[in-house]
Amino acid sequence: MPTQDTASDLVFSYAVINRGKYAAVVRLEVGPNGVDFAHDYEVVVEPGGMNIMIPSKFMHFTRVSVRSQQPDRTTVIQVYFQAQQAKMTSVHEFHFLKENR
Repeated sequence: MPTQDTASDLVFSYAVINRGKYAAVVRLEVGPNGVDFAHDYEVVVEPGGMNIMIPSKFMHFTRVSVRSQQPDRTTVIQVYFQAQQAKMTSVHEFHFLKENR
């Protein structure tokens, strides 16, 4: 799968749907530079199944790798990437009153 630059995403996830006939091994990977990646975690998505993947570690870049659980068989995977980006808001001033007791 293509590498995603997720540094400015506040929240993001991958929906992985197995549209094929064979189970798929799906791995979520994170990395600092878009070239070097570390394994975050891996799941098996059964035929007709879906898994939502959210990284447990933060790095600048994220990617998904997929392989068939059976080396001699292929399967069809559909992946959705969805993200909410952080938005800077105006500064609000708050005043707190001290209660005398």
